[in-house]
Amino acid sequence: MNCRQVEEQLAEYVDGVSKNAASIAAHLDGCANCRASAHAQTVARSVLRAQAAELSPIAPPGLRTRVIAHLDQDLKTSRPQDLLGWTGRLTAFAAAAMVVLTLGAVLLPIATVRSTALLAAQLALDHLKCFTIEGDADGEPIAKEQAEATLKQEFDFSVAVPAPLAAEKLELMAVRRCLYGDGRAAHLMYRLDGEPLSLFIVPGLTRPAAELSLFGHDQVVWTQGDRTYMLVARGGNRNQLSRVASYLRNEAK
Repeated sequence: MNCRQVEEQLAEYVDGVSKNAASIAAHLDGCANCRASAHAQTVARSVLRAQAAELSPIAPPGLRTRVIAHLDQDLKTSRPQDLLGWTGRLTAFAAAAMVVLTLGAVLLPIATVRSTALLAAQLALDHLKCFTIEGDADGEPIAKEQAEATLKQEFDFSVAVPAPLAAEKLELMAVRRCLYGDGRAAHLMYRLDGEPLSLFIVPGLTRPAAELSLFGHDQVVWTQGDRTYMLVARGGNRNQLSRVASYLRNEAK
């Protein structure tokens, strides 16, 4: 099977109902891009299923109407060449995950006041959205000074952005606004030995220190002052993540 065929059938494969599961699995074994898409879609579905009980009571009236309006607006404002690339990457999450990512500011902050696990789930989705769909960190590394200037300009708060760390092959790739809450949370995008790693900074929220493993990702949480920091990376190398978390905790002030 080729990438396009796998892309068209990936939702059924992740849901466990594909008639071509063996062929898709064989393709995933040899294709890193499709394997990442399958992983992202699996995480998105797991988040929605696991948090359904918490999300359903707080869904506001008119949610369906706003989702449709948002997607219609995207279709109207996107250039054809942009839309083709965007929809190709969107299949990594499928329609259900797009609802969470688009309207996370409406639904999830209410519940994350109570739940560190739900906060970790949402930030894991934003981590995947930025790296998988938007590709915000596909370019060259940036300087910490550039990231600090962006944080000051876009978020109006000063943060000492941790510099790259050669010993751990940690590179700073981008900084952007996170979907969490009112959009004031910052997302610092790194690559750790070539793999995506995110450091989220959420102002006005405190959380006890914690280490979590959710939906195939490891998270490290800590608070300094009135800000909560959350580190998100794909699971599998907890020791290295702990070393990097210690470095980032000491450097981000």
